[in-house]
Amino acid sequence: MGKRLTRWMGLLGFSLRRTATKATRTAPRQTAISVAGVAVAVALMLVVTATGLGLVQGTTVRGDAVDYWVVPESSGAATMVVSTDAPQLGDVHRKSAVVMEDERVEYATPVQISVVQVRSGGSNEYVLAVGVVPSPKLDDVAGLSPAPLSAGDPYFANGSYDGEWTGQAVLSEAAAERVGVSQGTNFSVRGAFSGGGSNDLRVTAVGRTAVESGLSGLPVMLVHLSELQSITGAQANDQADQILVQSSASGLQSSLESQFEGATAVTRAGFTAQQTADSDLPLAMAVAALLIAVVVGALFVATTQGLQVEADSEQLAALSAMGFSRRGRAVLLVGQALALTLVGGALGVGLAYLATMLTNFVATRAIAPVPIADFHPLLVAYGLGVSALIGLLVVPYLLAMERRTQAITEVIR
Repeated sequence: MGKRLTRWMGLLGFSLRRTATKATRTAPRQTAISVAGVAVAVALMLVVTATGLGLVQGTTVRGDAVDYWVVPESSGAATMVVSTDAPQLGDVHRKSAVVMEDERVEYATPVQISVVQVRSGGSNEYVLAVGVVPSPKLDDVAGLSPAPLSAGDPYFANGSYDGEWTGQAVLSEAAAERVGVSQGTNFSVRGAFSGGGSNDLRVTAVGRTAVESGLSGLPVMLVHLSELQSITGAQANDQADQILVQSSASGLQSSLESQFEGATAVTRAGFTAQQTADSDLPLAMAVAALLIAVVVGALFVATTQGLQVEADSEQLAALSAMGFSRRGRAVLLVGQALALTLVGGALGVGLAYLATMLTNFVATRAIAPVPIADFHPLLVAYGLGVSALIGLLVVPYLLAMERRTQAITEVIR
């Protein structure tokens, strides 16, 4: 048993040395093509799989702020821009105050989103109005900073809606350009569909919409919640579309949902990603990527190494004449195929990791507020396993090519 194992290990070592010689001296081009084919196929497969994992897991938010959205259950976790007829939460000022009693919560504000008609200089335009309760603790909402707005919600006046009307509004650059206003300009606004009354507002600031909000380039206006409620007619039941909860603590979903009957809580990542993919889509993406990687990788290796086997026919025939059995020659070919595909798989894993980082970098600055791909450590083993599978699938073809050396062997004999 020991002699047999030693013999097989010797054959495998000879195969690896022979492969290294081909890669550096006798056939570097064919070897490089084989390795590159496997590397590219495995890298693409892993990037697609990592993206699928990110979508199906709701990608954990990176950074200090977790952030949650409390939304009506029937509206699910749609998008930031909701339709006017979507279900809304009621009594939102009181509920937000209750949420902020939790020491894990940094700040909570109701958020109302509505398309409103804006009039300035005799022309009417439509913008996306977002109502919030400003605070120095509140981060950007809809890509705009609420800092230029007075803290609190003065017009709400404990539910009487007869407090001080601030008339303050922060406009995105796109909204200011469309309406034709600048900082300090007065304009009037009217609810687009609710038939709300017309009220005067003043441009407190014009800001550039953050790209990661997904609203870059759209006409967005940030105002006090109670003033937007008054404009759109949502003040009757103190209604809003969502409640934004800023927190650096994880696991708040169940606590938040227990406080709001008929509502669900999702993280900022889940709010963005839940509706972008069906639950079966990531699995389908991963399976399709696996099949493509195996087929493409196997074709590359089979083509290049098949030609190499044919070119080495005289060497293989010489080995046969020296006493190498067919099984021994098969071990040489198996070792060669696995060595090439495993090296290609390792390079593919490295490329996939870098590509995933690049994908997340681009995504967080263009279409999503959080990374969309999750490169799990198990993907390293997955990539190497697939590359080994490619090598094993190629072996029968290489053995068939090796049989063609029999004619040359007979000539030598």
